[in-house]
Amino acid sequence: MRKYIEYKNEISATDLYDGLVGYGLFAEKIPNFLTSVDFLAFTKTLTFPINKKSKDFIRYSSMRNINIPRPMAIPEPFAYSNQVNCLADNWAKLQKHFEDKTKNDSFKISRIHLRKLENKPELFEMNYKNFSKDGDPEQDIVIKSKYVALADISNCFPSVYSHSISWALVGKSLAKSKSTDKHEWFNQIDFNTRNLKHGETNGVLIGPHSSNLISEIILVTVDNELTQQGFKYIRKIDDYTCYVDTYEEADRFFLSLSEELKKYELALNGKKSKIIPLPLASVKNWVTKLNHFNFTNTYIVNFKEAIRVKELKGFIDFAIELMLDEDSDTSILNYAIKILSNKHLDTNAKDYYIKQIHHLVLLYPYLINLLEPKVFEPHKIDKSIIKRIAQDIYAYGLKKKIYEACSYAIYWAIKYDFDIEIGTIKQDSINSLDCIFLMISYLYDKKHNKKAYLKEYEDLSKILKKDDFDRYWLFIYETLPSTELTDNYKTMKKNGLTFIKPEFN
Repeated sequence: MRKYIEYKNEISATDLYDGLVGYGLFAEKIPNFLTSVDFLAFTKTLTFPINKKSKDFIRYSSMRNINIPRPMAIPEPFAYSNQVNCLADNWAKLQKHFEDKTKNDSFKISRIHLRKLENKPELFEMNYKNFSKDGDPEQDIVIKSKYVALADISNCFPSVYSHSISWALVGKSLAKSKSTDKHEWFNQIDFNTRNLKHGETNGVLIGPHSSNLISEIILVTVDNELTQQGFKYIRKIDDYTCYVDTYEEADRFFLSLSEELKKYELALNGKKSKIIPLPLASVKNWVTKLNHFNFTNTYIVNFKEAIRVKELKGFIDFAIELMLDEDSDTSILNYAIKILSNKHLDTNAKDYYIKQIHHLVLLYPYLINLLEPKVFEPHKIDKSIIKRIAQDIYAYGLKKKIYEACSYAIYWAIKYDFDIEIGTIKQDSINSLDCIFLMISYLYDKKHNKKAYLKEYEDLSKILKKDDFDRYWLFIYETLPSTELTDNYKTMKKNGLTFIKPEFN
């Protein structure tokens, strides 16, 4: 039987704390200039709980492939370390919970959860897949099925009710009877989770990796009830794929899932629930089509398949046609770019490709976070070209108030060492009051201008410090001297601790 072996055997309490605090504070969608490794070391010199007060958090918006921003968060670091320390202190009990809820499973239902990643210190990766360890249960459970039922939870993380964590861990009756006992371990997890969100009971933050563990506490309990009813499905966080023999059984799955979710104040997303007759391709049809696109007249360069401009044009046109056929599913472009990142492009093909990417990213800004790892780096794009793209993205972001786009443009300017010759970066970021935009703009100006030029940033930090410290803690901490800070922030600053990676500071 495939159980939660990662929870049971691979992750120790120390691994959990180090992985979540040192590598899970900042979401992957944020430009990659932040680190909490030094902060992790600092917290190990402190006595927990560090501060029991509830805290606010930094807001950050990231574009999705439906071109609607997803609200994300960076928690106040000491409140976050308190929460993770509480999870680590009670790790043996949480391991028992996961073991109890999954021990009778014949395959691993949850496909994306905290685990040891190969050659990485993180414990969570959104697109992680390792069938050699997890198995591929769909191949087995589809055999006797005639339909597949697809469902997901409506606004999963923002809808998590903090008290339902205790309900999942020890049962609703016991949790309610002990709800006022602050010493109960399950109430402490509830309390520290609420403290990341100003003490509010509704919602867990999207971004910090601890939220994925919190959601799993609840969702494996739902899984346990559904599997006892005989349903066979896999779950990717809050997305369900259930294989059934009849249409009526699919309806029964939706009803049962909805009923179980209601026990934890969660709801099924009715608009996305659908029943599809089998047979069905094992992956989305467009994935198969893209993977099997026939690149003719290819050759090998440095062990990579090399393609010329004619074949490249055909592939990009094919991907765009597929996207339009699939009701403008822009994740198709995402996948096509990933395929091309493993190809060698000759000079003409690279020139054509980068112009197409320049065009597409202005139409679909969610592609922005793909550019560095899947376009700039693998294809060794010249920084003069990156600069042109960055300047257009900056202007677009400013016009549309998509400050993630502005932040990425400045991030590239620092990383690839060029000037952003458009807009007034300092004033633009100050006007935005977007913490990440402010932070990366400050670092850019710190690199390119004299200290006196930074005074307006510091003046803003002093104003924000009075009433909005938690919502801008990163910007305030990095811009002000220790004399302007208090408590552990003051100590960290005196010791030279920073949340900025060395190459950006």
